[in-house]
Amino acid sequence: MLFGPYCRWETPGIQTKELAKLQAASGEIWGLTPKHGMEPTVQAYPYPLAANRRGIEFTTDIAAQPNQSPQEIRWYLYQTPGVLLRQKDGKDFACILADVDNRQP
Repeated sequence: MLFGPYCRWETPGIQTKELAKLQAASGEIWGLTPKHGMEPTVQAYPYPLAANRRGIEFTTDIAAQPNQSPQEIRWYLYQTPGVLLRQKDGKDFACILADVDNRQP
């Protein structure tokens, strides 16, 4: 079963053009531990990317953590089934596999 579409907006230093290209090529969305968070978390908006926004839109077969805010959706590394651990530069990341559409040309 596919869930989504979800989106992430282009953000300088966070959701960059370069990161969007990497996500589309790898089919992976990664996330660090958010500010005031307890564990690595993939975060996204629970709706398609608006036509006037730059960013990525994606679907995934991994269900997000239930009972989320209608404004944001999350997949937690240790709480959400199907979330993978990725490590880079000594940091732990949550990772979900996804079909990513890059809209940051």
